[in-house]
Amino acid sequence: MPVSPEPENGLFSSTFLPTATAIPITKMNASPAPPLPASSFQNRLHVEGEAYIFEFQQGQTKLRYHYIPQTGSLHDLTVQIGEGAPFYPSNYGGPRFLVSGQDIPIWETDPEQYAYQARIIDGITLEVKWQARFSAQTIPYTYRFTLQGKTLIIEVEAPGTDISAFTLDRSEATPDAELIAVPYLPFFHLLRVQDHFLSAFFDWQLTSASTLEKMGEVISEQSLAFSQTAYYHPNTAGERQPLHEVIYLTVSDRLDEVLPSLPAEPSPSAGELAGKVVLDLWAERPFAEDAQLLQALSARGIADLIVIRHNWQRCGFDDCYPNVLPANPRWGGDAALLELSQAAQQAGYRFALHENYVDLYPNSEFFSPEWLALGPEGSPIEAWFNRTTGVQSYLLSPTRSLEVAQQFAPEIHRRYQTTASYLDVSTAVNPAEKVDYNAAIAGNARFATPWRAYQQLLAYQRQAHQGPVLGEGGHHFLYVGQVDGVLAEDAGREQAGASLPPLVHFDLLRIHPKMVRFGMGFYPWYFAQGEQLKWTDYNLEEHYRYMANEIAYCHGGYIPTPDSLGEFEEVLAFIEREVRLVAPIHQRCALAYPLRILYHLNGELIEVEQALGAEAIWQIFVEYANGLQVWVNLHPTENWPVELPWTPTWVDYSALVDGRRQDGVGKESRRAYLLPPNGWVAAQP
Repeated sequence: MPVSPEPENGLFSSTFLPTATAIPITKMNASPAPPLPASSFQNRLHVEGEAYIFEFQQGQTKLRYHYIPQTGSLHDLTVQIGEGAPFYPSNYGGPRFLVSGQDIPIWETDPEQYAYQARIIDGITLEVKWQARFSAQTIPYTYRFTLQGKTLIIEVEAPGTDISAFTLDRSEATPDAELIAVPYLPFFHLLRVQDHFLSAFFDWQLTSASTLEKMGEVISEQSLAFSQTAYYHPNTAGERQPLHEVIYLTVSDRLDEVLPSLPAEPSPSAGELAGKVVLDLWAERPFAEDAQLLQALSARGIADLIVIRHNWQRCGFDDCYPNVLPANPRWGGDAALLELSQAAQQAGYRFALHENYVDLYPNSEFFSPEWLALGPEGSPIEAWFNRTTGVQSYLLSPTRSLEVAQQFAPEIHRRYQTTASYLDVSTAVNPAEKVDYNAAIAGNARFATPWRAYQQLLAYQRQAHQGPVLGEGGHHFLYVGQVDGVLAEDAGREQAGASLPPLVHFDLLRIHPKMVRFGMGFYPWYFAQGEQLKWTDYNLEEHYRYMANEIAYCHGGYIPTPDSLGEFEEVLAFIEREVRLVAPIHQRCALAYPLRILYHLNGELIEVEQALGAEAIWQIFVEYANGLQVWVNLHPTENWPVELPWTPTWVDYSALVDGRRQDGVGKESRRAYLLPPNGWVAAQP
């Protein structure tokens, strides 16, 4: 699909009725709202009888959001695309009320219980003040609606604390609609309806909720739950935060126009990480053996690795945290771990050790109840359970994570001369899973508190280890700019990654400009068969499939723990293949913006919108601003003949030559390539 960078000015006309006064709309730099359309458009707010109508017009394209205040819920809101049939994007979205100890969703109330006052502010915002009446109890809350581009922004707030949740519920009157799970966007689904895309989500930067939870369910042939619910849980004193949310509801015929923006500065280490490959060392073996492996790799001319040793801690992996010092004597202790670090540095590799400032273990000398996060009922929140030792860890209050890191990270760096950092858990999980409800701490019972605490932790780790900070992937889109790179696990993935087509748009258009991603997730999960994880015996074709996906998404190379790859010569061959084929492409695409993302169908390259409709998103073409063009065939059975549009000066390919797969990197004038399943060609003119 052609992709236009977001405009850097406010050159958008906007007309509002009944005043008909044109005023500019400027880009919201600090908002995760989907971007404004790249070419001129008009927004209008006008009144027709009892209806308030927000209208988007761009050439022949017209969207209308109708709001008729009747029920106090978002059932009062419908969307009309052109002359199509109106539908409900949030059928009975709205508050859940706390009345005399009962939790009452808005769909169990009657319109007669509601009164409202409405007014238009500055010609662009509709404010509707509602009162929901329950016998002697009246609960006030307010909606404010504003249209910016194709996005209807809904701000909702209440002065009291008798609202337990705000849900976006489900669509209605949407026959033939479908849920779309977007890779690396685990917060919510998209809805495809009437050949358009619909997104609806809460602003995670502004939410006052305790948790933001994804929905994903087909309710009926007409109705699908695709969005989110914001829950307001009580703290340990039984107190809730007052409701305040900002919701972005966007309809567009273009996929990229409904995806969230990620308002953050790019990683300062992106240039250094381009072309690097992560070597992930998990094995329970002496540090000296890993040092020998690094020396062997260096002797073979393999450069630009980032080496992570996970299992090094005093008590072993996932035990005694945060008391990880000194290094485990079973594997050689401090002296041998320092020698491993020095072997990495002599080879020119970055070296990082696994650190965890989320899980607090009761067998740690550092353990104290005052450090623990509490649930609403006042009990410590359980975190990771070590099945090997039988030890249950507990959630370290996120507000204390930086304080704990300050106790250990500088000493880890000093002892082992680390040149990078790897943080476990923090960037992997939904911050909603790490909320501390302890009434004694500031920011209790709020999603925003762990999110901001882990941002501070990431910044500190970069400083403490004097190098790039890497993290565990999952919810890493929330931390772009703060984390330099991640091992790109996809927390929203509902099946094994190897079986999914490359819907790359959120990752390439939003995450890619801000952070570097390595790999496609951990191998055992990526190649799982149902519930059965695959820990070893990865065959050659599986490696090609993993690499092909890395190339489609412009992810850096990733090497799983070598003990899962076979004998020593098999390990060396695997690493050489990954470094030789993936790293050169990543070096060229990592800092380049994708200009076009297209899919192959019947000899033509088509937009993603057409490809989704035809279920043809297996063969992908990406063109970058620096001239790099990439074709990747992830179709499970079909070959793809590719003709380059020009004679290349450089290529990187895995293609069929005389009926057999052949790999090549470097100068080559050939223009025709036959890509087998899991084959690719990347070229520059």
